[in-house]
Amino acid sequence: MRRRLLAVLVSVAVLGGCAAVPTKGTIRSGDRAGSAPDLGGVGVEAKPPRANVGDMSIVSGFLEAMSDSQAYDVARQYMTQAAAGNWKPESQTVVYDQQPDSLTRKGDGIQLTAKKIATINDRGEWIPAPANAKADFFFKLKKVNDQLRVDTVPPGAYLGSNQVDLKLAARDLYFFNQTKDMLVPDPVYLPQNLPSGQAATQIIQELLKGPTGRLGNGVVSAAPPGTEVQVSVPVDLGVANVALNDTASSLRDQDRQLLAAQIVWTLNQLNLRAKITVGGAPLLPDYPEVLPFPTFNQYDPQVPAASMTRLYGLQKELPQRIVGQDGSTDVSAQPLNNSPLSLYRAQSLAVTLVGDAGAIVTSDGHDVVYGGLDPAGKDDKKKKSSFKVDGKTLPPSFDKENNLWVLDRADTDHPRLRVRTQDGGLTPVQTDFKGDTPVTLRIAPDGVRVLLVMQQAHTSQNYVETATVQTTNGGKQLVLGAFRPLQLQLTSISDAAWSKAGFIVIGAKDTSVRQIWSVNVDGSSLQLLPGSSPNFAPEHVVSNVSKDTLPVIEDDNGRIHWLTKDLLWVGMDADGDHPPIVPTYPG
Repeated sequence: MRRRLLAVLVSVAVLGGCAAVPTKGTIRSGDRAGSAPDLGGVGVEAKPPRANVGDMSIVSGFLEAMSDSQAYDVARQYMTQAAAGNWKPESQTVVYDQQPDSLTRKGDGIQLTAKKIATINDRGEWIPAPANAKADFFFKLKKVNDQLRVDTVPPGAYLGSNQVDLKLAARDLYFFNQTKDMLVPDPVYLPQNLPSGQAATQIIQELLKGPTGRLGNGVVSAAPPGTEVQVSVPVDLGVANVALNDTASSLRDQDRQLLAAQIVWTLNQLNLRAKITVGGAPLLPDYPEVLPFPTFNQYDPQVPAASMTRLYGLQKELPQRIVGQDGSTDVSAQPLNNSPLSLYRAQSLAVTLVGDAGAIVTSDGHDVVYGGLDPAGKDDKKKKSSFKVDGKTLPPSFDKENNLWVLDRADTDHPRLRVRTQDGGLTPVQTDFKGDTPVTLRIAPDGVRVLLVMQQAHTSQNYVETATVQTTNGGKQLVLGAFRPLQLQLTSISDAAWSKAGFIVIGAKDTSVRQIWSVNVDGSSLQLLPGSSPNFAPEHVVSNVSKDTLPVIEDDNGRIHWLTKDLLWVGMDADGDHPPIVPTYPG
């Protein structure tokens, strides 16, 4: 298994790159799990400058016009000829907090001073701005034919945060994990409310460019370098006709299916089905002309497995299965007495995604022990493996391939991340946390994306960031890179976990009381978790990407609570009659 993992990683360097395809615009929108939402409201319509208006009106009109990526030609009418020629709005979009006092007169121009929310780069990646970042720009004005015009070039386009949902849509481009058995979403922002043909053309062009810097060579695209759509992607009666050039004709049958899965999943967000051809011939000649979406459900990034919803935990440092969450029986903890893991006292527990095996960090912090949860016979209880760990070891986690990711020495200057493959081999993963201390590390089922809670070295404040498992040295060395701090406006962050919508984070905002928050994977949204207000103090959270998993919270007294499908919080031991449980879900 170890050789298989590294061999697949080597292929990333060969298959991961895609040729650049010309495109227009930098943003996107919508529900990544399906159709675009009805956002309501009306965006600011771009209008050309009126004659004989003052400096403030010119700059305000310019900002309104540049907020619409489909109206950049209108925005250029507010500029001098030289400024308009030098302006490159596609290079980035600066999202700022638009307030009535954001614009002030200064000398021979208008000064913009506002809080910077994020930057959307030329690939459409949402990059949160640091807490105190400013969106400052001086718009120098000059008269042209006796009319005021903007004579300075802003760094890309500016977009008020109140216009983001109206102008842009969050879309996922889909690529494959290293073993090519699971799709990995790569979120970008694209223009909102485009005609279906333009929207389909743009999103497929972005897909064929390859992954963004967020995923880098940690994922694989089945599209060979140079693959392009022939002119556009027309849409007829809900079917997108994706005509690829001859470059993709060299693909083997298996890779053709992978490329079809990437395209079908990406277009599904637009409520479009796909007809895919290569050089005029069907990409998949043995399949229906219009490819059914369920054909590619096996690559679902949310892992729709019933086993993902089963709750486990440690009670009195021994592994347990928690039953009764669905109301079918009384809620109780059932000891896993047949598992070899029950022979040890444990400080943390991880369970494979299919629930057949698990791993513990022993209570003395010296070993990680791996073994089955429900062995078939008595002799199987003896079947286990272990390896040594040093210092503080974070709770480990499994990916879909049953690789176990373990970070120890977390309390030292040189934390150590390793992955135990299914054959028991240990592979080191290069890490550099720049002096900060990891508090939580959770791998996504795809084995590519990593969620981290980190403690900042100089302030001792915790923050949340994401990272990607990539490769160096020709695919021979795993490395944790592409760190993206989410810049959440939270304090007292204690934990975070994957969820179907992104992440669940425990932290405080504008108060000393911790609350439970839902966050997009790129940090572009921070909202209280829907449901009733909890009557407990949240401390830790367990969840996973399955859409049927109920988030479970461990409070500051070690009691667990879960959010039912009716969005009500239910406690397992409201009376406090039973020993506390440290909960965990598969993953």
